[in-house]
Amino acid sequence: MQSQDQNKMFDVLAQQRQHQLLVDRVLKVVLPIMAFLLSVICANLNWQSTLGTFAILTLAFYAVGIKRLTLWHWLTIVVLYVFADNYFSFNGIDPIRLRFQLATMLVFVGIVGIGRPYIDHWLMKSKNK
Repeated sequence: MQSQDQNKMFDVLAQQRQHQLLVDRVLKVVLPIMAFLLSVICANLNWQSTLGTFAILTLAFYAVGIKRLTLWHWLTIVVLYVFADNYFSFNGIDPIRLRFQLATMLVFVGIVGIGRPYIDHWLMKSKNK
């Protein structure tokens, strides 16, 4: 009896892992595209800022969305990057552009980090119907 229950549980876990791998494959394509679009929107009007913003967003999205690393660590890294980017782009801090870039990047990294379990749950639910 217990062996049968264990086998059933292992089958469910294997199915869940397959669904998570499917979501990972999709996110590996979608997240860099999203990072590129956001970097064009919220970078500080120079190519170095655009490239750096794209790199940090891609890394943060990959870390919190695929590798599922700690969200708060990556939000802290994003905050540090935004302050450094703003400082070096304008030779000082421009508060208006800083708030815009900081809010945009933090919101989207947070959405990816918080939304990943919900995406997994949604896919499992839709596949079981």
